[in-house]
Amino acid sequence: MGRKFGVIIGVRRVYRDESPHKVVTVTLGKPRRMIKGPDWECPFRIAGLGVRGVQYGFGVDAIQAVTTALEGIRVTLERSGKRLSWIGGSDDTGFERLVTTSFGPKFTRRLNSMIDREIARLVRALERRHHRRRPANGQKGKIEKNTS
Repeated sequence: MGRKFGVIIGVRRVYRDESPHKVVTVTLGKPRRMIKGPDWECPFRIAGLGVRGVQYGFGVDAIQAVTTALEGIRVTLERSGKRLSWIGGSDDTGFERLVTTSFGPKFTRRLNSMIDREIARLVRALERRHHRRRPANGQKGKIEKNTS
């Protein structure tokens, strides 16, 4: 028999888009040292998705164990093939992809640069859209009265 789940540090409920009354519950446990060795583990479980048992994130310290557990949760939810949402955001469970640093600093810098460029491009597009909606010269927009 495995170890007990331990102290729960977080619970999130996500909903199936095709059936909003069906809830998927993600439970994250407190990281702890592994029984053998100096490394850490962080338990998590996902109920309501057909995933059985406790899964773990692992790391050389507690923070890396939490990080890999969160990534494990994200991957498990994504691989389920179910459309899941959290707080009304379609296809958004709130478990975000992490940018790995495992392949060295040069690779990490390239990935971060790509992400920064895409964010800047999106912000510029949103700013252009916002400026097109605002009346020019600080004038107040006309309010049309509906007479029908």
